[in-house]
Amino acid sequence: MTLHLDPAKIVCDSFGGLEPSVPDAQDQYDYWEDFNARFFRSNGSEYDCRRDTNVRSWLEAPDRASFAAMVAQLLPQIRRRDALSDVDLVLLAHWMPDLHLGTSVTNYAMHELGIEDGVGFAISDRGLSAPFFALNCAARYLRNGRRKALLMVMDQKHLLYRSETVARLKPENSAGLMLLERDCDRGLNYCGYARRTRVGAFDRSDALIDVCKAFDFDPADTLLIADAGMREPGRGFGAFDATDPSLMCTAPFMVLQHATVSRHCLMVTHETGELCAIGLSTDIGRRA
Repeated sequence: MTLHLDPAKIVCDSFGGLEPSVPDAQDQYDYWEDFNARFFRSNGSEYDCRRDTNVRSWLEAPDRASFAAMVAQLLPQIRRRDALSDVDLVLLAHWMPDLHLGTSVTNYAMHELGIEDGVGFAISDRGLSAPFFALNCAARYLRNGRRKALLMVMDQKHLLYRSETVARLKPENSAGLMLLERDCDRGLNYCGYARRTRVGAFDRSDALIDVCKAFDFDPADTLLIADAGMREPGRGFGAFDATDPSLMCTAPFMVLQHATVSRHCLMVTHETGELCAIGLSTDIGRRA
């Protein structure tokens, strides 16, 4: 059976403040500074609280939005398109950590949806490609009678410590929920996941062509969804839609929910020499 992702069953949004700043924040500074120091040490680095701290902004920001709060905003919207009580798998994919460290957002979603027999887990530490890898995991899991997966993709903007990457991307609180279905004749066929390593700035065109060959896509019939830096490497594609880097993992799905896919679609991330992609198609009979 073919796995489908229907853009009509994607809901995405960005958010301002969904919860107030932490009351009595002054009492928590020492705790979170110690957390930072231990976190840095566990990763082989030394923490300098004068140089590295972002604890005050993290606690006192007026635009805090936890993952669970964003899910709570989006679940009613996607439930109007599908009941979701028969979902077999709930996946969370993200890059930035949740505002509420340690919260099981997949369990929260499964409880809200009344899912009793499903499986849920999170995928992180894969940068912007986390949702693409999650789609691949869902495709491999939805077999032997398992038919539906809910993929939740999100990031929030506040980090306990300073990060050059975060300063460059200026992330927003953003989230997207989408339904993947087998035994369904609506939406785009999921054609697979591709990963190419050691891809430099001058190798991107060749890497894109190589991925298209793997999916049996003609670039001229393919919509490329990627950040603006991929426009020139993708000049042979039929169409190009640029993502908003501030939306991080949600960015390509924010584009896809309104995109026009005439035949094929390639969604791509490229960071730290790694190019990752998923292929989608309107062609009937393609399988993943």
